[in-house]
Amino acid sequence: MTTLLRVLASLVVLAATITPASAVTDDCGDWRTAEGQAATRRPVVLVHGWTGGPMTDTANGLAARLGERVSTFTFDYSRRSLHWASDTQIAGCLSRFVDAVSKDHKGAGGDGKVVVVAHSMGGLALRYALQGKGDTVPHVVTLGTPNLGSPWGTTWVADQIHAIKAGDRDQPAPEHKAALCLGPHDKGSALPQGCKSDLPPWLPARTNVTQVAGDVTVDRSLFGFRLYSLPLVSDGVVPVPSAHGYHTSGPEGVSPADGARLTTVTQSCTVDHGLMRTRHALEVPAGLALDFVALKDLQSNTLSPATGWYLILATSSASCSHMNHTGDAPTLDRIGAAVSGAVDALAQPIPVNPDDYRMPNEYLEYYAFKSPSGNFTCSIVFTEPSAGCHGKTSPLPPRPERCNPNISWGSGLFVDAKGRTDFICTGGLLYGGMNGGEKVLPYGRSLTAGDFTCVSKETGISCTHKPTGRGFRIAAGSNEQF
Repeated sequence: MTTLLRVLASLVVLAATITPASAVTDDCGDWRTAEGQAATRRPVVLVHGWTGGPMTDTANGLAARLGERVSTFTFDYSRRSLHWASDTQIAGCLSRFVDAVSKDHKGAGGDGKVVVVAHSMGGLALRYALQGKGDTVPHVVTLGTPNLGSPWGTTWVADQIHAIKAGDRDQPAPEHKAALCLGPHDKGSALPQGCKSDLPPWLPARTNVTQVAGDVTVDRSLFGFRLYSLPLVSDGVVPVPSAHGYHTSGPEGVSPADGARLTTVTQSCTVDHGLMRTRHALEVPAGLALDFVALKDLQSNTLSPATGWYLILATSSASCSHMNHTGDAPTLDRIGAAVSGAVDALAQPIPVNPDDYRMPNEYLEYYAFKSPSGNFTCSIVFTEPSAGCHGKTSPLPPRPERCNPNISWGSGLFVDAKGRTDFICTGGLLYGGMNGGEKVLPYGRSLTAGDFTCVSKETGISCTHKPTGRGFRIAAGSNEQF
């Protein structure tokens, strides 16, 4: 067993030496965050992980997929990358970097809102960095971020990688080593013993987070025929439950009710291990025995020489592995789709002429429209100043006592002139054209009348009371009040 562990450690160390490094100055660095900024381009900041370097390949991949819609900026903390994510020259400098990118986007005529893509420990650094920045970074994409730690953390294998990388990087105190703090921890429990840091804080309320995980399966084949597969449920370094584990990874182990809105994505791939590349007959039963032990250890979430062998195999050779997925084309497609959705969501809507949506009525002044999907009819009314939309949505809260059980409950949402929002109990004010005839409000357009603005997007219809900033968003399968 000792010999096998040493082989595993050597392979991990060899893999670690492949990761590119790039030096930065001891302060936060000399950034050029104004380059490429434009009001029509969404700034995207990319943050690398432990022992890593600038995510240039990922930035190039996003630029190739999204073209003129984005400007990419790579944050480089490689000199300090052996330190834990909360380090002031990691999280602190990242916070200032995001501020600089945002400021320069505003200087170019934009709104200053930034999308962040973070790999591995970079996603944890982001959680420390974004406190108080909910308006600056509304969309985040994490890739292989160990929210609940990695089985390799706290092991002497991680210490070996740390030692190999120590030559050209700043050395942390033992209690601030990322190799220690990245160890496994359960829901709401403290970071591993000896790590002098609080759990990463929750992201600002209502941050949109897409969690991307790599999931490698090892195929066993003989003479070109697949015999069976070993699902690792991991990218070789970070298990899928950890990469998808944001909602239980912070203080108390339960994210706030108004916390981040999560989307989970799994990018799967396979690697063919053959059957020990058999040269002797005895290698076949030896391989079968190894697989039997590995499968049992995988099912019990145990890091053993058997599982370690396969995790190293995955890390070094699988396309969606922790080392490879930042440049893997299918994974980049997933990241690109998430960033594209964020760009669309943040796009400034084009105002329409309200007179085009004013309904013919000599007694009432109101403006009505329907969604492009046809699922909702909406209006801004002035008899009881408010904006609302009728249509089926879910989930719905329980019917309150004030809503008569004989009439429909939850048939839409409204916001009134005091900023109060709620679901509609049918029987009161109706939103929409009284006799039909509403025009469609196309995606990407906004209608403003009085103190209310309604916006049509593919993600749903939102209406806001401008003086209070309160409002709602409604779609067939989701809704929110803000």
